Amino acid sequence: MWLAVISGLVVSIDALFIGVSFGTQRRCRFWHLLLINAFLFILCVVGYGLGIWIGDSVDLELDLWIGLMFISLGAWTILYYYLFARKREKIVENESKSDENASKLTKTVVTTGLFMSLEAMLITIGLMLVLGSTTILIPLTVALAHFVYSATTFFLARYLRRLPQWTGHVVAGGALIIYGVMAIVI
Repeated sequence: MWLAVISGLVVSIDALFIGVSFGTQRRCRFWHLLLINAFLFILCVVGYGLGIWIGDSVDLELDLWIGLMFISLGAWTILYYYLFARKREKIVENESKSDENASKLTKTVVTTGLFMSLEAMLITIGLMLVLGSTTILIPLTVALAHFVYSATTFFLARYLRRLPQWTGHVVAGGALIIYGVMAIVI
């Protein structure tokens, strides 16, 4: 049981950087983060149901597949920055210049929220299959950890020195890759 809670807390660490990213943007509000996390919670519950269904219907050794899924998710998190998010940085830097940038910022918030929510759903499924556990603590921990991490850093972002945008993606992606390797090896 405690391994499920600790695993949920560890693999949700990327939410720290989402909170910092949103907190440093003048036009982002806390209610954006609340909506994202509400959707994230729903997808964690969906992931819980899918995890039970996959665990009951598939007799394969899933450690390798789940490990590869986490490694792929981590690599995508890192590549996402280099492929798409660098353009977003320029939008955020110029966000006070026009209303067009406000609509681009809204698209960025929605895209980030969708990506974070889908990632949380996959994390829930992966943890259930790797740990061989169907405890409801897994989706609850993942969803709550994402909310607490992102909300805390959202409010702290005003007091923190602005970190380079790539830092969050690389650290979050690296954490997922490490967890994927652990799922394969352990």
